[in-house]
Amino acid sequence: MAPALGWATQTPAALAVAHLFGLSPVVIIGSTALLSLCALALPRASAGGRFPLLALVVAGLLALVPMLGVLPKMMPDGAIALASPIYDHAKIILIDEIAQNGTVPPANPVFGAGGAAGTVAYYYLWHFGAAELALLSGAHGWAADAAATWFTGFAALALVAGLAFRLRPGSSAPFLSLLAASAGSLRPVLAALFGGARVDLALEPASGLAGLLYQTSWSPHHVASATACVIAVLLMARLRAGSGAGQGAVLAAMIGLTAAAAFGSSLWVGGVTFALAGTAAALVVAFSGPTKGRLRFLATLAGAALVALALVAPLLMAQIHAAATRGGGTPVQLTPLPVLGPGWPDAARAVLDPLAYWLVLLPVEFPGIVFAGVAGLALVFAGRMGGRAARQIAHPLAALAVAALAVSATLQSTAGENNDLGWRAVLPAVLVLAAFAGAALAEALSMALLWAMQTRRAREGRVLLAAGLALVALGLPDTIALGHRNITGEPSADGRVFAGDPALWRAVRRAVGPEVRIASNPARLEKLTPWPINLSWALLSRRRSCFGGQEMALAFAPLSASERVDAAMLFDRVFAGTGTAEDVATLRRTLGCGAIVVTAQDGAWSADPFALSPLYRLAEEEDGRWRIYVASTVAR
Repeated sequence: MAPALGWATQTPAALAVAHLFGLSPVVIIGSTALLSLCALALPRASAGGRFPLLALVVAGLLALVPMLGVLPKMMPDGAIALASPIYDHAKIILIDEIAQNGTVPPANPVFGAGGAAGTVAYYYLWHFGAAELALLSGAHGWAADAAATWFTGFAALALVAGLAFRLRPGSSAPFLSLLAASAGSLRPVLAALFGGARVDLALEPASGLAGLLYQTSWSPHHVASATACVIAVLLMARLRAGSGAGQGAVLAAMIGLTAAAAFGSSLWVGGVTFALAGTAAALVVAFSGPTKGRLRFLATLAGAALVALALVAPLLMAQIHAAATRGGGTPVQLTPLPVLGPGWPDAARAVLDPLAYWLVLLPVEFPGIVFAGVAGLALVFAGRMGGRAARQIAHPLAALAVAALAVSATLQSTAGENNDLGWRAVLPAVLVLAAFAGAALAEALSMALLWAMQTRRAREGRVLLAAGLALVALGLPDTIALGHRNITGEPSADGRVFAGDPALWRAVRRAVGPEVRIASNPARLEKLTPWPINLSWALLSRRRSCFGGQEMALAFAPLSASERVDAAMLFDRVFAGTGTAEDVATLRRTLGCGAIVVTAQDGAWSADPFALSPLYRLAEEEDGRWRIYVASTVAR
């Protein structure tokens, strides 16, 4: 469990120190050393056996699947192919912003009114952690994002394996939990059996509510938040079990740090979900044990909550301010998650969707962990597996999982284009159920090995093992397909142009400093991903934009919907070559664009509105490829 615990305590601690002194190698290494010394004050806990270190190797290999979705793929013709998850990794620009300038809170790389630095309202702690890697190694943001994605997957899978080992000590539980966690959706199998059209009529299309490897591929920061939630609950159980005054203070501080890490990495998982599910788990911890020490535990937990609140206060205030600026009403609504497809009457869907979430959607999307995970919980609660120590952590973890699933089933986020709350709230439950599934399968394997004894226990073991492994196997085709997509990427018509863009952005960095905001075409190379986004700028530029496109502005910028649309239309006109002198003046004086990048793929290449403008001068040109303009100091 050390990788998840280390990340969940070091990153918020380093961020707090960086607010005072800026981000530097001294801050990173110093905060790590301090937390390591605090951890030495805690007593070691034995799980009753020797953990198989080979399971960590397997976890590391599985974590390559999401990491490969971030890396570029070289094609034989010299083009670059990218996998679909890179769309959500366009936030790499934030990693470069933090690592390059070391300022916390970071400037907004997507938008700053009048060219000002601005602030980021997004939950950026995971990206701050990736920036730590970039700063220590000298790597660019793209490489740091890939490394952090791998580490997040590894830490989550190692946590699952460690929990399974805690629940049922032995060599098999960690490996079986990793197998269960790697299983994907039943949708490919159902489509092969019944036809894709029938599945589409019966169920809503697949969404971001998916398995661990898929979600780590797309949104590792939400997965990191979920690991922090689980770690916080485990620390609560450790605190309730009893410790000295000094150890209790260290545990309380760690709970506060992990709760801050959960919120700082995901408003939806560590904020909304953990506020509800974490409270349920804390109450279970408080009232499932003896009365003695209960008030002390609750008081200590209240202190940990204050620590977390103090750590997340700057980010929380920024998000509240951004939400008020954007408008759009309540960011969270009480709305059941849609499950049944258009083949059902609307009236039936309205009535059946809440029940179908539990009985249909969860088994379809998580076949490898739902049934076996529930079986594992039942075995622990019945006293047939794990003993008293396992029950002490099983009760709060079960509360965390059930409450997280209930949040996913009933609450919907409206702040963005997608229901990120409904999709991501399941992640703490996924981690918990995967661990219990591995423990249950290991127990079933032990029971099934009693082949010579035709007892009821042996027969139960064989049935449970066969059913569990069959469900895992049915989810593996989806995992294999995910791995294939992440490895091969999706070739596009823009791949050859994108392969030459590193030279473009090196030229831009020569011409303008890191504090200058640039204007480039948000629609350029839009075929690189299934959804249009200014990916070349986001991945390669290491420079701020005066408007990074609607998609990025929706996440980062405190702009209302009408302001985003107006800015997008302005950029569309200018880079299509139909912009006016007034449009160019708006870029300079209102949006603060200190530099302009025009490429041969833009309509403005042949109808360039900047060539005759006194507001900009040509700084560099590559024949037939790009022109770089910088703001004129004469005509302000």
